Amino acid sequence: MRPYIAHVPRGRSILLIAQLTPPSPLSGARRPANLVKYLARRGNRVTVLTSLAAGRGEIVGAWRLVRTRDVLSSRLNWRSEHFHSIQGRQQAPASRSSALESIVVPDLALIGWLPFALPRAVALARESHFDCVITTSPPPAAHLIGLALRRAGLPWIADLRDGWTFDPPRPRWPTGMQDAADHAMERAALARADRIVAVTAPIADDLGKRLGLEAAIITNGFDPEEYGADVTLVDGLLTPGRHSLVHTGRAGVSGRSPRLLIEGLVELRRLWPRTAERLEVVFAGPTTLEERELLADERLGGMVRSVGALERSLALALQRAADSLLVLATGASGRSVATNKLFEYLAARRPVLVLGENSVAARIVGEAGGGIVADGHDPEAIAAALRVLVEANVEPASGDLARFAWPVLAERFEREIETLLAEVPGATRVRRP
Repeated sequence: MRPYIAHVPRGRSILLIAQLTPPSPLSGARRPANLVKYLARRGNRVTVLTSLAAGRGEIVGAWRLVRTRDVLSSRLNWRSEHFHSIQGRQQAPASRSSALESIVVPDLALIGWLPFALPRAVALARESHFDCVITTSPPPAAHLIGLALRRAGLPWIADLRDGWTFDPPRPRWPTGMQDAADHAMERAALARADRIVAVTAPIADDLGKRLGLEAAIITNGFDPEEYGADVTLVDGLLTPGRHSLVHTGRAGVSGRSPRLLIEGLVELRRLWPRTAERLEVVFAGPTTLEERELLADERLGGMVRSVGALERSLALALQRAADSLLVLATGASGRSVATNKLFEYLAARRPVLVLGENSVAARIVGEAGGGIVADGHDPEAIAAALRVLVEANVEPASGDLARFAWPVLAERFEREIETLLAEVPGATRVRRP
């Protein structure tokens, strides 16, 4: 493995602001983690401002790491049990939301994290002379820190892992006043960003059509240095002789649920019982009480089981050991978001089943030639897709996936930084050998 070069002073000094970072096992922590790692690898000095809610510990490649207080990490968090459960630290008794989530615009980070993070960001900017700041969302409130630093003269890149008001990973606001305030806040903040980066084309297209804002598309991806794990580490988690369809990470996120998958499996068992006997669906991730009840449905005849939350290395090994991999792309933000997990699936070189035919995940898998797509709302269509997956020889992605590798994506992000700074009066463009 190549050594990290975060100490080399030839690059840029960057402030990266992200509420969710490692050691949190949530998928949203992977993009900030890989940006830090590979921007540092390219000689940039990256200071990370994050939350204690993400946990404690180092972030690979970070020049400096600052973790601020957060209501989510304190005894004031009335939802601590739920928060720990979604990170796999304990079982969740139920899936529930906070009443405040339907009140605070744009999100709870406005009152839970920004009171601590914003003053710390301002102090860091005054003492460290950064070349630019990158804010990454969700939560959208993180961009309000970027807006404050931009008003103070620091060049700012807003990175959107989800849409803000477009296809957001949350329910609709209960009142029109809140919705209007959210849209106004989005426009006021993003219109002042020097550059915008979006993870998918639907998010970028929406910003262009609705707000007249240009956004570069830099997808999520996979870290090629994570694929050396021995698949024998997960021996015993999959049943020999059965086709294993594996889902890693949380299933019930952003309004998504395995409920319709379960109905599709019931249809498969009714229509093609012999095929059903050859299939097992394995969930590796934290589950709620409702999800555990779904997976234990007697109509499934033992086709589905959960192995619980796994360490990241084991989850990646399980992806490689599986016969096929599952993406649930329905629910809030399902049509516009493709998480790092999708690209990890492609890198595992296993066929991918996407439930959500109008999703960007379906388009990416279709272009990569790495699996099949089905209507995630139609149990009969799901059953038919499962039959094809088990009985046909579905090929995994076989082409060059380098464009989704984080070393390449970080280089593209660095070009955005350099393009921005070339437009800033007085900035010196870094020349690389």
